[in-house]
Amino acid sequence: MFLGLGAIILLSNSVFPHQRQLFLDGALNAIGMGLILFGFLFRISARGYKEENTSNGNALVKDGPYAIIRNPMYFGTFIIGTGVVIMLLELWFFFLFAVIFCMIYIPQMKKEEAVLLKRFGQGYKEYCRSTPKYFPRFDYLFRLNQYVSLKPFWIKKEIISLVTTVLVVIMIETWEYARLLWHK
Repeated sequence: MFLGLGAIILLSNSVFPHQRQLFLDGALNAIGMGLILFGFLFRISARGYKEENTSNGNALVKDGPYAIIRNPMYFGTFIIGTGVVIMLLELWFFFLFAVIFCMIYIPQMKKEEAVLLKRFGQGYKEYCRSTPKYFPRFDYLFRLNQYVSLKPFWIKKEIISLVTTVLVVIMIETWEYARLLWHK
């Protein structure tokens, strides 16, 4: 089945090049929008869970989204950015995005870790040994519903950035399609 699908996609480039491009664009747009929404789900869940389960920063949050990754809000931001790149830019641009993301967020993560280590000591060290820093382990992705939840009132802190991101991406995509049609 996969060989047949691959052959159809490859052959469609020479027989129907415009349809193949539309199919690829549509698939990348769907993947990109899915990543954007998933990234926001992760961010909203992490932010809400942390606010609900910490006493003004006086408790170390180690469960919920924080059980599968130490920096779930940054991970969500990375996933959102990846989705935007897939939808709007050339795929090679992902590498530039990843470098810029790392230059901004890795130093921030190190600063935050130093503060958490000072505040929570051995408890934070143990948490670091058992929880990945940058990317969740693959097996956790199959059990996300155990760790990532969404409560309606958590959304209010991220709703403006969520709606703005989705609207801007849709407007840019619409502009690109309109421009493509005008040049035919």
